Amino acid sequence: MCALISGLRTPLAYQNRMPIFSEILNAHPRRSRMMKFLADPPTTTLQRLKGMTTGSLPTFIDIGSNFASPEINEDNIIDQIVGQNLSAVFMGDSTWTDLFPGRFSRQYSYPSFNIFDLDTVDRRIEKHLPGELEKNDWDLLVAHFLGVDHCGHKHGPLHGEMSRKLGEMDAIIRSVIDAMANDTMLIVVGDHGMTSSGDHGGDSEDELTSLIFAYSKGNDLTTRGNVSAMQQIDLVPTLAAIFGVPIPYSNLGTIRTNLLPEVAKTPRLDTLLLHLWQNAKQVQRYFQHYALTNLGTFRPDHIDDLHNKFLVLSHRVNSIYSDAAFMNFATDLESHLKGILVTCHDIWVRFDDLSMGHGLLIAILTVFGCFLLFHNLKVRQLDQLFSTSTVTTIYFSNVVCVLAIVALKLTSVTSMSSIMLYMAAFNLFILGLFIIQNWSNIVENWSEIGKFSNTVTRVVYLMLVTVFFSNSFILQEPKILTYILTGMLLYVLYGLKNAFAPELERGKRRLGAIFSSVPMHLIGLACVALVCLRVTHLFFRCREEHGNCLEFSSAGSGGGIGTTARRKLDLIAVVAVALFATLTRIYLRSCGNLAGFSWNTILARYGPTLATICTSGYFLLSPTNAATPGIPQIHIDAMAWIVGGIFLAQVLVLMYRPLMTYLVPQGVPDDIDMTTGRMIPDLFRRLKNIYCENTERSKIPIICGLGTVYSSTVVSYFVISTILVCLLLGTKATTGLFVTILIAVVFIILTGILRYQTAKNLESCLQPTFATLVVWLLLIHFTFYTTSHQTTLSQIDWHPAFVGRTAYHDHSNFISAFLVIITTFCGAALLGTVFPLVTLAPFFIYTALPNLAAHHRDLAPERRPERLKTSNNVEYRRVNIASVDEATGEATSEVEWDITKGELNLFENGPLFIGAIFKSACQLMALQGLRIFCSMLACTIHCRHLMVWKIFAPRFIYEGISTYVLLGAILLSYLMLIRVHRAVVNLIVKFSKSN
Repeated sequence: MCALISGLRTPLAYQNRMPIFSEILNAHPRRSRMMKFLADPPTTTLQRLKGMTTGSLPTFIDIGSNFASPEINEDNIIDQIVGQNLSAVFMGDSTWTDLFPGRFSRQYSYPSFNIFDLDTVDRRIEKHLPGELEKNDWDLLVAHFLGVDHCGHKHGPLHGEMSRKLGEMDAIIRSVIDAMANDTMLIVVGDHGMTSSGDHGGDSEDELTSLIFAYSKGNDLTTRGNVSAMQQIDLVPTLAAIFGVPIPYSNLGTIRTNLLPEVAKTPRLDTLLLHLWQNAKQVQRYFQHYALTNLGTFRPDHIDDLHNKFLVLSHRVNSIYSDAAFMNFATDLESHLKGILVTCHDIWVRFDDLSMGHGLLIAILTVFGCFLLFHNLKVRQLDQLFSTSTVTTIYFSNVVCVLAIVALKLTSVTSMSSIMLYMAAFNLFILGLFIIQNWSNIVENWSEIGKFSNTVTRVVYLMLVTVFFSNSFILQEPKILTYILTGMLLYVLYGLKNAFAPELERGKRRLGAIFSSVPMHLIGLACVALVCLRVTHLFFRCREEHGNCLEFSSAGSGGGIGTTARRKLDLIAVVAVALFATLTRIYLRSCGNLAGFSWNTILARYGPTLATICTSGYFLLSPTNAATPGIPQIHIDAMAWIVGGIFLAQVLVLMYRPLMTYLVPQGVPDDIDMTTGRMIPDLFRRLKNIYCENTERSKIPIICGLGTVYSSTVVSYFVISTILVCLLLGTKATTGLFVTILIAVVFIILTGILRYQTAKNLESCLQPTFATLVVWLLLIHFTFYTTSHQTTLSQIDWHPAFVGRTAYHDHSNFISAFLVIITTFCGAALLGTVFPLVTLAPFFIYTALPNLAAHHRDLAPERRPERLKTSNNVEYRRVNIASVDEATGEATSEVEWDITKGELNLFENGPLFIGAIFKSACQLMALQGLRIFCSMLACTIHCRHLMVWKIFAPRFIYEGISTYVLLGAILLSYLMLIRVHRAVVNLIVKFSKSN
């Protein structure tokens, strides 16, 4: 029989609270043993149970399931016992039945999550234990008591309640010893210890140390020296030897012969030698297989050294004929097995405080340096700093640094972590040089910023990063983000109210003018966003800790709901996708970006429509949602392939020809634009009018879509990417994604108008405010939750890995991982890609809605848009376009920026535009970097917290992966804009030559 008392540490047993141990040791010294029972970190219950049943060391990913308790699929001692037709009975912590479902012939399992309940589980074990002891149809009886562990969490180890619980355990052990049969062996263990505050999870001595007590009622135990301690994983091969079953394959523990009962009429020496050598062969076989399948994990010299030692032992094993020879051999064998364990232990389970400190230091220095550099330098100063020669030097120096470090690794034993540390230190050195070089500019610009500017946004961002330090905040993060976004929306409205104050004052004189004014329209948009924020809770996915979580094991596509409700979700998702594709197409047409018949225009015009049809068909016909008799799965998968093919085709075409513009052929009648209604911006109508009236019309080009030439490419890519992500997400998450996109669009419109209304120059109009950046970062992380995801490893949605791959699965782990990551972090992927729209917002908004420019409170009368008409009543505006230098690709003259010219302002101020995008992206990544630092710091502070492996560590993993996805998406969008800008320059140069 095995009695497991969770949280029982060695000192507690010696503080006169459980005298039964000392009494048995004194009365039956040959039949009883008590030793320190040493655990491996992390000291959480689930990982300790895995260690005591598999004999392996838990990896970091395994740790995240501490409270989800997934089934153990690897070889373990319970399966070996049951597999040999032996019977096992369990009572106590339900974690066992979650780990080993269907293994026990009888089970009395009870939930363990309520740490404030000290007695319920223990009382129910006491109720069933006597009856089980009277039966003789079991070979293994496991009783897992929780009261001591829960008492430590609630009161600490020195509280009076702890004395009571230990007294109860003492009485139970006495009754078990009295009631058990003579051929029964009792083993009492603690799965972990606890700190002076009652916590566990880390690697302190108090947490790692518990006890093991063994008592054989009818047989003496093997005597072999004075052993005072054993590893927890040593219990696995020891139990295997006691029951006479094979040792689990992944075991790294060593048989403790002093716990083996002596069997009459059996050669003692031969039996012990057989057990030890089987243990050695099993450990060596597992270690070699793991090393060969995970190249680079262990140092080659360690592998060779351990293999040579095993060869020597294999020659000695056949020459053991005396107790002295056996003792020497056993000592050397145990030393060899300990060497393997230490090698694995150093890699898998220790907290490396030095590396954690290095990581925290590098993170905070990087974030602080980026803040100083990018927040306090103006765009033109950054443009001078990051010149082509400087960037080339940085890349070259990094290559030299990498080569030097690689050479150092080849000539020494430098680890990969050291190489990464050297690289980080080198780049921090370069960052420091930049700060020193521009310190005067940094101080000057910093002094211009008010001490109390952006106070509200700073407080909001501080609230955002403090989420990582509280397990309750992490559990309720979706709701917290909802409240913060609501507050930021009202804050932006307050700014717009001040910006439109003069117009509101004029509108008070006429009641009808109030409702038709621009501010009221903006308030209406804000109300739409508020309603969307209110309904987003419908798409949040609950966690196990929330309680009454009916969807704990359901997928993001709406698992766990009825067929009728699922069909409604399908229809809502189909309508949402169709509406999204239609509205974006209308927008691009109205801006003139879908005119013509070039490949990129055709794909942008018809690709999303075809992708929408295929995605809708996949939603409605997928067998995961409803029965589809008569439709082969390969046909359903083909719809997903079509969507993926359209995405790849559009990306490749946009790379080759990024401009979504159309050159109107010469000789076209004057009413060419009437086929599209108001689809050509007023700027190009004016160009057309000039073309019609000028006698040298052949030299004047007419280009459609040039007013939104930058944003149209980003929008086109965003549309097809979003439809592809919807296909992967499923119906419920798709609806949540579009609700979030609508909220993001409202924020872009409001902040874009506010930025133009308050802009003093082009640079301030280009540069997003701190509040805008914080809102966008909030939306990126908010999308994670509105697409039905949670920061738990057990709730990862694996469904995207099989979209389009059900009928024929290619077994590519890379593709599966890519699809799951992109789907899980679709907020970072999509909103990171369209991040340039935050900078471009004022220009494409006022291009699409030129009448807004008339409401600018500081707009001089001579700059107000002059409304003229041609002979066919087509309106136009007078604008000036700067010429371009063919060699440099930059405008040759300074032209005062005019918002009514749309994104042509960006071409005329190319360096300022590209620099503003670069600065904004760096600021956004600096804000995200601070979140990473806070997440790292929270994990470090809470490394011994009960919930570290369930809540804090997974939250850090998700935050880290999200950062990499966001960085990749921003880099992609930045490179895309540079490609578009070069294409615009080439276009202007081409027509400059012709004129």
